[in-house]
Amino acid sequence: MRIYLARSWVNPKLIGGESRIHGEGVFATAPIARGEKLMEFGGEKISGGQAAQGGYRECSVWTIADNTYLALPESDPEPSLDENLNHSCDANAWLTDEVTLTARRDIAIGEEITLDQGTWNFDDSEYTWDEMDCGCGARDCRKRLTEKDWMLTFVQERYQGHFHPIVQKMIDG
Repeated sequence: MRIYLARSWVNPKLIGGESRIHGEGVFATAPIARGEKLMEFGGEKISGGQAAQGGYRECSVWTIADNTYLALPESDPEPSLDENLNHSCDANAWLTDEVTLTARRDIAIGEEITLDQGTWNFDDSEYTWDEMDCGCGARDCRKRLTEKDWMLTFVQERYQGHFHPIVQKMIDG
């Protein structure tokens, strides 16, 4: 049985800052090598019902299994850098399991760390969000993000083997 962190672990080479993608972002302060661990998501283990009822910081809610999430309570005064992680349609980071984010390629100093929401976001009927416009600026930006982007063939090819385990199970059929 896996033990989850009470708070997310963040690589000391990362810092928060203003993002051209959306509000605040996460940036490299030193070169990061392909495969280097960037974050391990953590928080209080809660159900989908608890997540939907509120009382948790929305950007901290992270799926770990069916109807099971990690989240930080709204009362938690300490900011968590992983809450500022932004999407890119050509992300430089990806998942290696349900909570571990690693560098997809070498990342330069000052580069924003991004994760493609198509690798983890799906309609789980408990805790979902609507479609939204994308402003990531990637050459092949999808322009509109949905909870079904994981179904796109080119998304599956780009991130093969680096989807959230629940999404990977759906891809595998």
